[in-house]
Amino acid sequence: MKLRYGDWQALICTEQGAAFSRLQWRGRDVLVPTPEGARHPGAYGAFWMLPWANRLDGGRIADHVMLINRAAEGTVIHGLARNLPWEVISAATNQAVLQQCVQLAPFDYTAQLLVALDGAGVVMEMTLRHEGAPPAPYGMGWHPWFIRGAATSLHLKATQRANHDARGLPKSFTPCDGIAADEAGLIGLDNFFTGWDGAARLRTPAGTITLSVTGDFASGVQVYAPAAQPILCVEPVSHMPDAPNRPALAAAAPIRVLAQGQALHGTIRLTAA
Repeated sequence: MKLRYGDWQALICTEQGAAFSRLQWRGRDVLVPTPEGARHPGAYGAFWMLPWANRLDGGRIADHVMLINRAAEGTVIHGLARNLPWEVISAATNQAVLQQCVQLAPFDYTAQLLVALDGAGVVMEMTLRHEGAPPAPYGMGWHPWFIRGAATSLHLKATQRANHDARGLPKSFTPCDGIAADEAGLIGLDNFFTGWDGAARLRTPAGTITLSVTGDFASGVQVYAPAAQPILCVEPVSHMPDAPNRPALAAAAPIRVLAQGQALHGTIRLTAA
């Protein structure tokens, strides 16, 4: 599905998790473009994380065990939505409404996503509603793969940074002011931040991208900048990694237990200069 408005163009793969296959501003790639013939998810574009975000130790959530997809870590990562198709509810030249319904214990959900391009940039609005009678824990997030270059920098404000173990699972928090770093200061990060104000400014090869989020997406942000790849992931999420299994540690950004009909909701906006 192609969307276009003004300086912005987007390609969304509805059959592969409603992932962004490409996002361009003034003809320049904002996200790592999907390689020809590649499938999502991968280290390109952007995908959705729900009904949880990031890692679950042993795949455990609400007395259930999800299928491990990181065998070396013994974790399951990034939820279910990215591997399943989304239905197109409505579409126009510059916007689309997509929906995904999933039943897999303990989850029974309907997710609805609006993606719209306008004069200000890109806006994404997600609602994740629990449909089942028994309450269940839910979380969500967005995982973009921004292009990183020698001049890349990232600025965001936060109050706490998670310290992770070798498997990428949080073990403690350290007070911080957030991130104000160039590429050298970013390389090697794979950390969760809470006390985030919901804004981030990225200098990238495509231009300066401002990420602004509201609602449940503003609970925290995961930042990932591996040395082996020229990418930068700035991921708005509704809860700390492995929050269901570490409730005391996750008090500042817990996973939410929803009753039937309750929902998570949040918006993400991208602007460029």
